[in-house]
Amino acid sequence: MRPDLFTIDFSGPGRLSTMARPRGNDWLEDEMAALKNCGVDVLVCALTDPELDELGLADESRTAITAGLQFVAIPIPDRTVPDLTTILPALHRLAEQLHEGAHVVAHCRAGIGRSSLLAAALLILNGVDPDTAWNQIERVRGLAVPDTAEQREWTMDLRKYA
Repeated sequence: MRPDLFTIDFSGPGRLSTMARPRGNDWLEDEMAALKNCGVDVLVCALTDPELDELGLADESRTAITAGLQFVAIPIPDRTVPDLTTILPALHRLAEQLHEGAHVVAHCRAGIGRSSLLAAALLILNGVDPDTAWNQIERVRGLAVPDTAEQREWTMDLRKYA
């Protein structure tokens, strides 16, 4: 089954997409293989450990790596923002990979709030204005983003690190 990726307009050599969580448990291997077959290089997961357990995704990291994907865990509790200084090194590495041509896909539970926050961050670190980043994500996603005013404010604070 082909994953439902929401690919964001990005002028760099890489591709940036968001998605809802992959199906877990018995479907997990198939989901990771399908992502790899779609040309995904890096899978970024914003789910917390309790969510991973609840959704049958406790083995997502191992399964993604086995499928040939790079896996990056950036757990963010739902409808919140991460600590900027803690997350910044990982964001810079991901932004660099995107700039170098990688297809980076971020997911959370529904593919709306946290995944969009991470996608906006990567766009901003690649020189896109925060409002433009949110507009691009909203257009491709077909839904209003971000989930909270705090998430928008967080991306405004991120600008000084771009």
